[in-house]
Amino acid sequence: MIDEKKMNELFQKNRFTFLMINIIAIVIHTGTSFTFVIPGLKGFDWTFFAITLFYYFFMGTIFAGLFKRRFLLVFTTSFILSAVGMGWRLWLEWGEVSLAAHMNPVLIIGYPCIVATIILLMYFISAKLMPKKIPPNSILQDRRRI
Repeated sequence: MIDEKKMNELFQKNRFTFLMINIIAIVIHTGTSFTFVIPGLKGFDWTFFAITLFYYFFMGTIFAGLFKRRFLLVFTTSFILSAVGMGWRLWLEWGEVSLAAHMNPVLIIGYPCIVATIILLMYFISAKLMPKKIPPNSILQDRRRI
């Protein structure tokens, strides 16, 4: 089990690397996933939906390690990056007939909001699951020595 000191050391030592991994993952995965994860639209798949939720948990965990108690920054960053990913995908496939179902203004505005909210929720869950310091002279500390 990794403790909080080692976890913080890992995130602070490789802060830029983790941030770049998260930026690239959000942009690319949001760009590729928005046509597959919205129920009721053409192309929806439960397997891809589950994979997307796993990705969001992964991204929320990285944000929880990078930004302690900065949930507005996490929400804003996730929103902007998911909008960039969607914009990239729409620009790439502009004019294709298969994309016409996904050109709804509510979808174009709502999906980045939903993605940012889910990543923020995963951020809160990951922050709760992060290892905590064990106070000295506690029962748990004594059990680890045995």
